[in-house]
Amino acid sequence: MSKHFDQWKHDALAEDKEDLSRKHSIDDYIVNLIHQINNHNDYYTSSSCSGRTIVFTSSPVVTSSTKSDCKWLYVTHEQADINAILDCLEQRPKEIDMISIKFEAFILHIICRTLECAKVLLNIALECGYRNSGLVMSNQGKITLAVRSTHALEVPIVIGRELCVDQDYITKIVSIANEKMTANMTKIDKFTSCVNKKLGAT
Repeated sequence: MSKHFDQWKHDALAEDKEDLSRKHSIDDYIVNLIHQINNHNDYYTSSSCSGRTIVFTSSPVVTSSTKSDCKWLYVTHEQADINAILDCLEQRPKEIDMISIKFEAFILHIICRTLECAKVLLNIALECGYRNSGLVMSNQGKITLAVRSTHALEVPIVIGRELCVDQDYITKIVSIANEKMTANMTKIDKFTSCVNKKLGAT
């Protein structure tokens, strides 16, 4: 057990601590889950995303410098609006070389007091279908559980400053992203229920 856990948790959850995410707040769909975990003595969350569909500028070759140049043209943590996406593509700056549509599933990082505590939530995550979940321990003894799945989607639609696909294709891609979001939320509901049952009993 790390002797620093309580201090780490206090510092991480301090009311005046700045939220460094782009949204600067917890996503609405997972607020209750985050609070349930943070209210438990043996856990706290360090970062999270309920899942999102984004339209973003990108580079054909991703490096540390090009990644920082990524710009979001559209983002939603709910069902994507095809008309809003078509509008943002129509109004895109013509100098943008590459644009992609991407769906990212729910991800959650939880700091755990002990390895035994971490294994409890890891087993729940795996049972709920988050097969890509795992544990990492830092040199300072900080144990991080990453809850994540492999349900991602990324499709380039503007290449060389030209829109390479028609509206029907974009509509289909957005429809697939929305199907993934629906499945993503169903899985979150299951995970939240299992976590509540387990942590509520301890």
